[in-house]
Amino acid sequence: MIDGSLNSVLNEEKISKALIENSVEKLNGNKRLYIFSGHCDIRKPYSNKLENIGKVRDLNGNIINGCTALGSIILDENKRNLTLSNISVQSNREPNFLSKKELKDYNENKIKDEARVQEIAKMIKDKSYHNINTVLYKHLEEQSKALKKANPELSICHVYDRGCDSVEYLEFIKEILKDDVVVRAKKTRNSQQTKINPKTNRKIKVKLIDSEFANNEIYSIEQMTMQGKKYQQVKCHIDWDTIILNEKEYRVVRVALIKKDGKPIYKDPMLLITTLKIDNYLDAKEVYHIYLHRAKIEGVFKFLKDVLGWEEYQVRDWESIKNIIAICYFIGGYFYEIESELIENETIQMICGIARNEGKITHYFFLEGLKMLLMAWHVQNFKIKHNISDEMSYKTLNNDYSQIHAYNTVSQMNTLLHISIMAVTEDQAQYVT
Repeated sequence: MIDGSLNSVLNEEKISKALIENSVEKLNGNKRLYIFSGHCDIRKPYSNKLENIGKVRDLNGNIINGCTALGSIILDENKRNLTLSNISVQSNREPNFLSKKELKDYNENKIKDEARVQEIAKMIKDKSYHNINTVLYKHLEEQSKALKKANPELSICHVYDRGCDSVEYLEFIKEILKDDVVVRAKKTRNSQQTKINPKTNRKIKVKLIDSEFANNEIYSIEQMTMQGKKYQQVKCHIDWDTIILNEKEYRVVRVALIKKDGKPIYKDPMLLITTLKIDNYLDAKEVYHIYLHRAKIEGVFKFLKDVLGWEEYQVRDWESIKNIIAICYFIGGYFYEIESELIENETIQMICGIARNEGKITHYFFLEGLKMLLMAWHVQNFKIKHNISDEMSYKTLNNDYSQIHAYNTVSQMNTLLHISIMAVTEDQAQYVT
């Protein structure tokens, strides 16, 4: 079903369609939605035989084996409820992958390999190639069209990180999708301002991050936490202005956080480019706050990796790899759907408690509790199958664990498993081990 060899298959396209349909149904009553998209590297550093295995970067920036997932989440108009809305999986080693650089080289007749030239020509003619941009644009367009088809009056704002501050991306959102955008700009982006280089006496562009902004405001934050560190009496310097890119007007916001000792929390200010209207300080502050919600999609990726084992698949064929990653994303969407129930439902609270949650009701502890219940279920079935009575279990427990006066549920299950092994024959015990 997953590798596509059956008549009825479960694949990436069907899962993406189901996620989008769920988003449309769930969010149809909103007047405005915020779509946060991001690329997440699925790292497989020790896997060399996976089909179409590509290249990604590890946390230290080194090139390793892996593929890339593109995910989107949607926040409602109040920026509270989170919905996983679409998933795409790609590899830069797929036969039909055509990077922007290679496409540029092809158009400039710089590729010497004639066989590759013919391959590229055919892919362009058939429109069968893909790269990071083509996948991203299709991914965003599918969501935008589906949401606005159900609600033509809907306003959508797309939020992305520094990987998409290109004019091409901004124009795609603004001109093709007719949506709004907030994107973080790279610090290397130039402004329209110029200055004279004292060494060469030539006029050069001023970096946007260093340019003068027409408007600015400072407001105080009594207490805040950034990356696990707490700061007191932080000053937020927020500047805003207009920027012209490819003869089109956008707004730009620059934000710097200054500690009470006068030193910046981050080395460089944050730069945000947007199509949203900014008439005053509160509008500029809202753009900044919209972008800050982008941390939620990073939280989703972390949940999928740490809790659902997004990088732990063992299959080798490419279709199965894509589909398993998509299924994981779909399952992750389910756990975010039941978030309110996780907090309020007594049974779920009890399941979280099994995982020694210290009162925390989260997706992680719910899954850990389910895992432990499953272990207990297997132990109980083992006892029934081998006719191990509770009396026999408790007798062994009293003999071998007399020093244990109190133990938690995890210890109980491990103890029961140990007792079960001791209570059967040597051959059976070896089998269980």
